[in-house]
Amino acid sequence: MLPIMIFTGVVGGVLVLLFILAGQKYKIFIEENKADFQLLFLAPASLCLIDKLKLMERLSGKIVHIQQRIGMLYGGKRVAEYTQMFIAQIVSVVFLCLLGGPLFGIMGEGDQRLLIFGVIIACFIPFVLIKKLDEKTDKRKKDIIFELPEFASKVALLVNAGETVQKAIIQCTTSKKEDQNPLYVELNEAVTKLENAESFHEVMEEFSKRCGTQEVSVLTTTILLNYRRGGNQLALSLRELSRDLWEKRKAISKTRGEEASSKLVFPMVLIFIAVLLIIAFPALKILG
Repeated sequence: MLPIMIFTGVVGGVLVLLFILAGQKYKIFIEENKADFQLLFLAPASLCLIDKLKLMERLSGKIVHIQQRIGMLYGGKRVAEYTQMFIAQIVSVVFLCLLGGPLFGIMGEGDQRLLIFGVIIACFIPFVLIKKLDEKTDKRKKDIIFELPEFASKVALLVNAGETVQKAIIQCTTSKKEDQNPLYVELNEAVTKLENAESFHEVMEEFSKRCGTQEVSVLTTTILLNYRRGGNQLALSLRELSRDLWEKRKAISKTRGEEASSKLVFPMVLIFIAVLLIIAFPALKILG
């Protein structure tokens, strides 16, 4: 019991000290960069620890992967700040594990296995959260590709009907203004800039960077290369690109269907075992 209490006291003391050192220093930073990060109540202490240990500088070479994923997930905005918040989230979860394990150990009458279990989980937490970040990035990429062929087809139809490409993009985006698909979220931002008379080339290049997918880059390149020509040449190029994108959309739909089927396997196995137990229990009772 004593080692667990000492460990809990040390971790709790460090956490309280970090909160005292942090004070109100990180309040505005957290408010401006909270996005969808979790455990914000622990963020001041975690950010203080990151600054004191200079983790962002020391791990600069190892967090490039995280920065790339953050840039893709949040459209290239506030990459450095969001990366710091993500690292703070990892530190916060580690703190919870290091405190939760020994606390459960104390409630379990000094069971040191719970302390060890908490430490082990704390060691694996960074890898789990980074993997989850990869999954979110991959989902965002697939969501964009899934909607892209329909958008490209609509733009091609409008351009073929005599509309300018800029007005076609604005019209297609406005018709789905409430759509929360990341493609239309980024398109809405691009359209706002176009309506404010910003350069079409610059807006499309920024849009491509924010999306961070090869398919969007090909689409924007196709549009910009044929922007001056317009008319039939642009419509033809977009239709050809749209056909390729529809094939990718079919592949994503197939993959998602397979993933959904695989997720049903475990519940079905549990149901099968439950049915077997229900059937077998009376028989075993009679034989007994």
